[in-house]
Amino acid sequence: MIDKIYQLLNKGSMRALSFILAVVLMFSIFFNAQKFALELGGPSPLFTLFLIWGTSILWIHGFGLNIQKNLWKAVFNPVIGYLAVLTGLYYIYCL
Repeated sequence: MIDKIYQLLNKGSMRALSFILAVVLMFSIFFNAQKFALELGGPSPLFTLFLIWGTSILWIHGFGLNIQKNLWKAVFNPVIGYLAVLTGLYYIYCL
C-alpha cells in the first residue's frame, strides 16, 4: 500500500509541486519569523516539529531522491508533507 501511494506521487509534476511548496513554506517562515516564533513555535512545539518534518519531506521529494525501502517511504511520505505544509500555510496566513 505504501509503495502504491508513493508511486502515485512519484511523477515529475508532483515533485515540482513538492519543491514549490517547500520553498513557499520556507520563505513564509523566514519572512514571518516573529509570528511563527510567537504564535506557532511557543504554544505548540510539536506543531513546529511537524512543519519542519513536512518541509524536509517535500525537499527530499522535490529534489527527486528515490527511496528504496518501504520503511523510509512511510516515514518520508509526500502525503504527510503536503498535509503539514498546507496546514502550516493556513495557520501562518489565515489565522
